[in-house]
Amino acid sequence: MMKEKTSLNHMLVIVLLYSGITGIITGLFLYLFRYLSSLLLELTYSIYLSVQSNLWYLPFFVIGLVVLAYLVSLLIKWEPHAGGGAISRAAGFVRGILLFNWLKTLISTFISAQLVFFAGLPFGIEGPSVIMGTAISGGVDDLGKAHPAHRKYLLTAGASAGFSIATGSIFAGTIFTLEEMHKKFSFMLLSVAMSGAVFASVTMRILDYVFGNHTAFFSLTNEFKNIPFEFIWLAPLLGIGAGLLAAGFNFLIDFFGNMSAYKFKKVPLFVKLTINFLLVGFVGLFVIETIGNGHHSIIEPLFDRQFSFGMIVLLIVLKIITIVVSSSGTTGGLFIPVLVIGALYAGIFNEVSILIGLNSEYTAAIVLIGMSVFFSTSMQAPITTIAFIIEASLHPETIIFMMVAILAGILIAELLHMKPLNEIALKRFMKIQDQNRVWNLYNAKATIQENAFVIGKTVRDILWPANTLIKELIQENQQNATNIAVHGGDRVLTYRDQILFQIQSFDIERTLKELQDLIGIQEVEIELIR
Repeated sequence: MMKEKTSLNHMLVIVLLYSGITGIITGLFLYLFRYLSSLLLELTYSIYLSVQSNLWYLPFFVIGLVVLAYLVSLLIKWEPHAGGGAISRAAGFVRGILLFNWLKTLISTFISAQLVFFAGLPFGIEGPSVIMGTAISGGVDDLGKAHPAHRKYLLTAGASAGFSIATGSIFAGTIFTLEEMHKKFSFMLLSVAMSGAVFASVTMRILDYVFGNHTAFFSLTNEFKNIPFEFIWLAPLLGIGAGLLAAGFNFLIDFFGNMSAYKFKKVPLFVKLTINFLLVGFVGLFVIETIGNGHHSIIEPLFDRQFSFGMIVLLIVLKIITIVVSSSGTTGGLFIPVLVIGALYAGIFNEVSILIGLNSEYTAAIVLIGMSVFFSTSMQAPITTIAFIIEASLHPETIIFMMVAILAGILIAELLHMKPLNEIALKRFMKIQDQNRVWNLYNAKATIQENAFVIGKTVRDILWPANTLIKELIQENQQNATNIAVHGGDRVLTYRDQILFQIQSFDIERTLKELQDLIGIQEVEIELIR
């Protein structure tokens, strides 16, 4: 009974207290971040339009972009985690793979992201929001003196809170960290993620009410018409095309990211950023729709079929070029830009479909489905995608077409052995962080101590240290019969259970400390394998 009470207390403290505090603080902080970002984007559009109409401003425009690039380079040098791939970095924090300083990450990302948005670069607020939510939860953990075993759960809550605020989607924010970061589902993880997302979203709704704002990700102005089932054959075609496009896009992101990190390693960051900023700036002067993340300037006009076929083709080419080239090391998120590319692809598909007989009144549905299939294929996160699109659009009737298209896209991704976009960046960050470190492989044997954090929880509920595998779990039942399980994710851990771990670690002392935080202080038996 005492052990069950200890387990319940741990759950209540994590889910209701610390995750709730994390969600509230994240909601307040990111509400300010969103507000400032929207103001800067409006100012950015005004500046670009002014330069377009009066070329005498062009020298000042160029100088301004160079100054912004210089300031961003200083911030990234001060804290490298303010660089690109924010969601990938946050996933590394949550899994315990990447080390970070929460305060430096929070400050540098906040300022750097605003400067990047002001320059008009094609990135969204979701990446910075997720990494700042994760950083805030790290601060709550440190300043709140939480139990060491709670840390990864709080980081999960912070990441979910950040995603929920950035997208206005509570359910997608809850699912996002489980599917995209942990790659597994469990009751405890779901509870923690939901707590962070709910508290953050409620905080945002209260602030919206107080200030008279309305948070909606998509604004479908015309009457929405679902595609008749007789056109279901279009769904796999839409998915196959999106899968091929996503494979090419991910390859380009990987290629240019590796070039920037390794081949052009000696090129100063300031020079790289200056090239990125000037490229985006000059493209934006010719086609102003390419500046910013494209949420309101591209996606919403596509719903109403406001662009010509030629304009859509031009936009998708320019968007892919600017996103790929400027994504290497620049603060910002790829969530909305990836949606934009998916929407533009869907716009092209829609125009072709109209030529062969599809009514134009189904344009909004085609665009929604196209966004979902390109995003889910590129990120390989179909559950998060479906949840987000339905929640953001309030149109669940597209789900059959959406799932058929997504299935086709995922099959193409599997056939092409495509790597998920966020995993591409995370592996590169890990390689850079660990390039001068040597890992060793160990066997470690330990026993669960009385009142340990893991007691009463299933194996899959526990966020074990990074690169730690359970090889054997030995449990004794009330009749003293020994039960040995090798793969037992649903096993409930109890006092005196013996566990044999296999650990790959650069710092075994740190890993053992994390392990003892979970199973109790003891002398762990370790054997060096290699």
